[in-house]
Amino acid sequence: MRSTALFILLCLATALPSAAHAKKPKPETPDDKLNCKQISGRMQVRILQLRGFDDRKQASSLSRGIQAGMAATFGNLSHGVDPQGQHDADIQSLQAYNQRLVALGCKSYDLQKELNETDPHETPAPTVPAPKKKKTPAAASPPAPAAANPVP
Repeated sequence: MRSTALFILLCLATALPSAAHAKKPKPETPDDKLNCKQISGRMQVRILQLRGFDDRKQASSLSRGIQAGMAATFGNLSHGVDPQGQHDADIQSLQAYNQRLVALGCKSYDLQKELNETDPHETPAPTVPAPKKKKTPAAASPPAPAAANPVP
């Protein structure tokens, strides 16, 4: 009985990590194809996830080391091993999205203000007005047609 239970546990331990990799995620829309509304939506979610990062209690380096070792041993994902690095990468992606909003001529976010917000019910909103488009000088009127000299 014990050998059967041990065999089943070993089979599950080897099958679960491979099953996690078997799922094929839906392909994401490339960032350069997103419109203002889609970028703003992604930024809102990311800002809400990142708010209060400095206030949250982080895992110890010992527990992160054990997690990394287990991930390497069993082939699991290494999600959460470096929370500060992930936070920095998320901030960089927010800044890139914000620059993309400005390039598209949309309202953008004041990231410092939004990330420092403490009320969890306050939804982030773009507050920086869209850049004004430069007006092109009025096209000079085309020159008047030259007086045609009658040909004799």
